[in-house]
Amino acid sequence: MKRSNRKILIGVLIIGLAVGFLIVRGISTTSAYYLTVAELKESPTGLNLGAEETVRVGGDVVADSIAYDQQALRLAFELRDQQNPAATIRVSYAGPKPDAFEPDVEVLAEGIYRRGDNLFAADNLLVKCPSKYSSEEGSK
Repeated sequence: MKRSNRKILIGVLIIGLAVGFLIVRGISTTSAYYLTVAELKESPTGLNLGAEETVRVGGDVVADSIAYDQQALRLAFELRDQQNPAATIRVSYAGPKPDAFEPDVEVLAEGIYRRGDNLFAADNLLVKCPSKYSSEEGSK
């Protein structure tokens, strides 16, 4: 093997390893468990979740539990499990309230669950579009 071919092969290997490292690191930092409210409350330790590990939890917003401070951009509400309505957690979110956010709408919150306080500190909040935006059957 010529010396120049060996240099090219080593260069390609180094670049390949660097790209592989960046892909693995990117996936590991952006991945998060998806859980229902009941699953989050029942077994976070059974899923090997660390104290500060990010998780996603989905459920419905409990009516009459919404408190929004527009000046401080703080939103607090309760999230109810869709299959087990008795399971609820309190959610705290720092940021503007999403436009479609209202009682009984489905929400996906991403953040950290503090089991002792039964408080979910959300970093991201995604609201499922209400059915009023879906098209009617038979219309084009």
